[in-house]
Amino acid sequence: MEIKIKRLTNNFQKIIEEIIAIEKEAFGEGGLNHWGVPPFIYHGAVYVAMVDKEVVGVIEYMRDFDDKDKTYLYGLAVAKDYREQGIGNKLLEYSLNELKERKINTVELTVEPDNEAALNLYRQFDFEKIAYRKAEYGPGEDRVIMKLSL
Repeated sequence: MEIKIKRLTNNFQKIIEEIIAIEKEAFGEGGLNHWGVPPFIYHGAVYVAMVDKEVVGVIEYMRDFDDKDKTYLYGLAVAKDYREQGIGNKLLEYSLNELKERKINTVELTVEPDNEAALNLYRQFDFEKIAYRKAEYGPGEDRVIMKLSL
């Protein structure tokens, strides 16, 4: 299986539909939708993992308004049938290398405290826990805040 990673620079409807399906599968109502993906493409950064021209993974970043050298990893998701095959690892590695080239020196993210797969992935890349926020996204939606210095 050949996996290609690329940064999106245009709003291709077929690709957006595939991204939304992956987001919905991974995050339910918290995933990006038709209103959210295009602004991330044009004003943030969206990277996709593709297998045979099909999107199988996605990662999105937004710049920090107060610190131009920092970005927020908004979401990382892999289609259910492609999980545990290293795709999330490849997306993260590729995108972090590009962020370094763009002189970004800090990445922050939030992750569900019980999401061991995500926590382990982020730890592999040396993200460190810096805070725990109770009800970050509402009642019962606690989050671990992690940070990586590039």
